[in-house]
Amino acid sequence: MEFDVPPAESLVIVEGYISDQDEEYTVTISRAIPLSVDSLKKPPVENATVRLYDDENNIEDFQEVSPGVYKTGGAIQGQVGKSYHIRIELEDGTIYESEPDLMKPVGNVEEIRYEFEARTEEQNFVNARKDVFNVYIDSDAGPGFGNYVRWRFKGTYRIVTNPELKVEVLPWSDLPRPIPRDCSGFRIAGHPSGSGYILVQERDCTCCECFVTQYEKAPQLSDDLLIADKQFNNVKVGEVAINNITFYDKYLVEVEQMSMTQTAFEFFKLIRIQKTEASNIFQPPSGELIGNVFPVNSDDRVLGLFWATATSKKTRFIQKSDIPYQLTPTETIPESCTVFFDHSTTVQPESWN
Repeated sequence: MEFDVPPAESLVIVEGYISDQDEEYTVTISRAIPLSVDSLKKPPVENATVRLYDDENNIEDFQEVSPGVYKTGGAIQGQVGKSYHIRIELEDGTIYESEPDLMKPVGNVEEIRYEFEARTEEQNFVNARKDVFNVYIDSDAGPGFGNYVRWRFKGTYRIVTNPELKVEVLPWSDLPRPIPRDCSGFRIAGHPSGSGYILVQERDCTCCECFVTQYEKAPQLSDDLLIADKQFNNVKVGEVAINNITFYDKYLVEVEQMSMTQTAFEFFKLIRIQKTEASNIFQPPSGELIGNVFPVNSDDRVLGLFWATATSKKTRFIQKSDIPYQLTPTETIPESCTVFFDHSTTVQPESWN
C-alpha cells in the first residue's frame, strides 16, 4: 500500500538561552528536515540579524560565528530578577521574537552520589555485561515558591590512543603499510635492512590524549511542588556505562542545576516525554511542542525557546577503583582520538585534576 505524504513545511527552529554566568550566550537557528531526507543534520539558517534585549532597554547584537550559530560578545550578562528576549530577522525580512523570560533564582546541588548496578544484555546469544553507575543528587530548590528546575548532566572521561599505528592494506602486498597520522609526531622511513618500514618519532603527539564528553539523552526535570522542606532528595540524573573505554582512567560527573519559568519547564517536559517514550506504543500523545518564539510579520511556522536561567554546578569523580571487579585492558586504537571519538578535545577540562 502506498501513501501520499504531503511536503514538509519550512519550519524554522530556534534554540538558545541566557544565564547568570559570565560567558558567551548562543542562539542556533536551523530549519526542520522532512522525514524522507536521509540525514540527521538540520540545515542552518545563515545571515540572520539576532538581537538580545533586557527589560531595561539594553540591547546587544549576536554575531554569526559559524553557519546558523550566533553568539554574544559580553555586553549583557544575565541577572536574576530581569527578563530577556530576542528578536530575529532573516535575510528575506521575516521577523521572529521570543516572549520575555524571567531569570529566577536557583538553589544548589548539595551532594552527588553514585551506585553500582549490575546489568546484562544479550549479544550474539550470549549475556554480555552492561553494568552502570547510577548517579543521584540531593539539592535545595532555591528561594521562593513554584520553582521549576532542570538538572543538566554531563560526563567526561580521558582516553589515550595510538595514531602512529594506523595502517592501510594494499591490494598487492600481504603486509599492511604504516600511515601514521601527522598529529602523532611519527613518520615512516625505510628499514635499515632495505626491506620494509620503520616508524620514526620527530615530535610529541598532539592527538593521543583526549577528554571525551558524554551528554544526557533527555532533560532531567522537577519542581518544588513535589518535594518537602524545599529539598530535592535522591533524584536520579544520569547513568555512566562501565567499560574499559569510559574507565581508562577516572570519570568526571558534572551536574548543573538550572532555574526556569513554567514556560520553559513545560517545553522541556514535552521534549523529555518524546525522547523517553517514543518507542512506547501505550504512551498517550504528548502534544505539539510550543515554545516562546513567534512570527511577527508572517504566518511562517517557528518552533523554539529562548529562556533565562540562573545556574549552579557541582562535580565529582568516579574512580576506576570504585568498580567491584577488574576491567580488561583497553584495546589499542590506531587513530587520532579526536577523529575516533565524538565530542572529544585535547584540552583538559578545568575541573579535571
